Amino acid sequence: MRLSALHFLAFTSLAAAQYPSRPRAPGIAFRLTHDYGVAAIYLENGTSVPVAQVYGSPGYQEFMRKNNTSASPEASKFCQLRSQAIDRLPSAATSKIDICRNADVIHTKALLSTLQAATESYLGTNICHAALILDDVSKHKVNVAHEALAALGLYQVLPTVQASKSFALAHRPKDAPAFDEKPWPVLVIDFSIHWFNIGLYTIGELGIVDPVEGYVRGPTTDEENQLDALRDTLSHIFAHPPADMRLPEELRHLIVYGDDANNDEFRRILAAALRNVQLPTQQTRNVLSSIFDGPAYTAYTAHVRMDTPEFETHAPSAFGCKWRSKLYSEDQTELST
Repeated sequence: MRLSALHFLAFTSLAAAQYPSRPRAPGIAFRLTHDYGVAAIYLENGTSVPVAQVYGSPGYQEFMRKNNTSASPEASKFCQLRSQAIDRLPSAATSKIDICRNADVIHTKALLSTLQAATESYLGTNICHAALILDDVSKHKVNVAHEALAALGLYQVLPTVQASKSFALAHRPKDAPAFDEKPWPVLVIDFSIHWFNIGLYTIGELGIVDPVEGYVRGPTTDEENQLDALRDTLSHIFAHPPADMRLPEELRHLIVYGDDANNDEFRRILAAALRNVQLPTQQTRNVLSSIFDGPAYTAYTAHVRMDTPEFETHAPSAFGCKWRSKLYSEDQTELST
């Protein structure tokens, strides 16, 4: 018995050395829309914090509205050497250096920097990791957002999330279809002052949310008659549904969000499009979602991803970032409100 106890103590000591005590750092998510950015935090005590909504510069808003899908031009030899040198320096000393950066990256970095500053002000210390949510996940915009985040010394915790999916995950029903049941169709609508976005998702076994191919796109922006365009888009989707769906009759859930989601005319158009459709989970708290709900859920997912020994011991971070932060020292408990 004594030998077994000694073996147990030796094993736990080895485990403690291999996996140091973890600080349970908060999850942080930044969402980039066509006009503004949103920051949200999820704390270990279960609190979600809507930190900030910050409007981007005219240059940022112009970039987000471009349909440019081409890659950035190849960097000069000077810029390649400069990038290698910068990568070896602490991010705190290099985040303001924009020589050789693409203008789209500079505009996006400026907005992300403001969101980062608001988050760090709330937490009282610097952060090293964040999750990204984009309304438009076209390749060029994703690449620009990644470069801008890295320029601030922040590493991504999760793959980039499309905004409509983050809201679908945040407000999916508590139950899910049985293993022998068809996936449930879910309609997700973002109605904002300068754009709208309609996405069709399914919820499958175990609550897994998947986009319906061909029915999840980026926002429709700056339409002269946005309400008419929304009505036409809904009519087209319902008249030409996926082959195995009847819409809107088979919809099981509706999620509406956006900075103009309370627009009376929009709500009338939506009600008319869903005529005589009884959605069993259509309740006010689910139909109208805060612009922070998707980021808050993504921040929670980021926290879960970070709250593992593997992440704490193996996840990369910018040089010097963890040394400066109170979030990652071994004797630091989770910050709370």
